[in-house]
Amino acid sequence: MTLDIAGASSPAPNYNLKDEICDYWSGRAATFDQSVSHWIEPRHGLPEWQRLVRGACALPPGGDLAGWQVLDIACGTGEISQVLTSLGASVTGLDFSETMLGLARRKLAGKDWRYVLSDAEAMVLIEENTFDFAITRHLAWTLTNPQTAYGEWFRVLKPGGRLLVVDGNFRAPKGFYQRLRNWLADRLSAPRPAQGDRARHEAILDRLPYGDGLDAGRLASDLQAAGFDIAGQLPVRPLYGKGMRGHGLADRLRQSSANRFALVAVKPAA
Repeated sequence: MTLDIAGASSPAPNYNLKDEICDYWSGRAATFDQSVSHWIEPRHGLPEWQRLVRGACALPPGGDLAGWQVLDIACGTGEISQVLTSLGASVTGLDFSETMLGLARRKLAGKDWRYVLSDAEAMVLIEENTFDFAITRHLAWTLTNPQTAYGEWFRVLKPGGRLLVVDGNFRAPKGFYQRLRNWLADRLSAPRPAQGDRARHEAILDRLPYGDGLDAGRLASDLQAAGFDIAGQLPVRPLYGKGMRGHGLADRLRQSSANRFALVAVKPAA
């Protein structure tokens, strides 16, 4: 099943910040899975992500999502969707980049997965009370209208449905130990070439509501304002520790759980 809300290209005078963000990430799609912090390595990374999702869904160790309707918000190339389908979920991947979704479609072919071409802040073709669980990674900090988005996420979840937001304060200064780790990594191997236009990326960030950084406390407050109850945080260190053992030492040193978080929220059942 495919839900498609693609429209005609906007004329240049109407080109706005959201269009610019979509174009930026679409331009990065072809090399997105080359990012160590994005690609989920199957031997070590996948089990850690499965553990995180189970914790967010209050499942026991080894539990699965069979029978769950799950929404992967801003699914990108489908890495998180692969985690969800590996746990038996029926997954809908949502993204506003046709380029990203094209890659995800090839990756998830044959899986219990469908896609929606849609803005995460305006899920106009998704009915309310549809999903048991929703997850998003590295999206919240890029939202142009956070409260509108959170209202939509609240709407499409079933009463009692759970939301997992994995994100971070990517504008926070690096601490001493991370700077040391980066220094050691640079001695072991040359840094990977920067992906995307860094100046353009920074210019976009400067115009976003969370442009000065997003932490778990601020996100929790904003989600509560949208009607969610906050269930708490889950540890993310295993994702960037044990979950990175399939990568080279230099890449592992450059990764850090510092300033990252995983926050679980619940739509009240009443």
